[in-house]
Amino acid sequence: MPPVPARHAYQLHLQVQHAPHAVWRRLLVADTTTLAQLHRIVQTALGWYAPAPYWLEIAGQRYGQPDPDHAEDTTMDARRYTIGQLLQAGAVPLRYSYVQGDDTWQARLRLEAQQPIIATLQLPDCLDGRGQTDSSCFDLAAARRRVQALQLLPTPSATVTKVAETV
Repeated sequence: MPPVPARHAYQLHLQVQHAPHAVWRRLLVADTTTLAQLHRIVQTALGWYAPAPYWLEIAGQRYGQPDPDHAEDTTMDARRYTIGQLLQAGAVPLRYSYVQGDDTWQARLRLEAQQPIIATLQLPDCLDGRGQTDSSCFDLAAARRRVQALQLLPTPSATVTKVAETV
């Protein structure tokens, strides 16, 4: 089945929780962005590079990398669901967690705006931000270059799963 073309861009505000100072990013992503791709965008925008466990919690459901060795793991495969599917009913709370060494970073993602896709939009994009989790200075130009470069990289393959109309 050919990929569905993106129709909307979502502007998301990402706020890292429990950081010693304000760390946030404003991201722009297509509605066809899978949750696995969103993880990669968030990780890149924050300057995190190590592959490590992550998950998103949306409306009480956990999405990430299911553990095939644990039958009781209820984590849904993040490669199979798009941000557009989960936000079609409007703004819902999204929590992002990422394990980095001995630390688990948590962030809140909030839908700020939705707009139709136009040809001049560069997706994904990092529109703004402040702070770094390591207390270094935030460089918006560098973050934008890193995030925009993700559109050139291959994406993890999985069949996107249809989600019921009401999430």
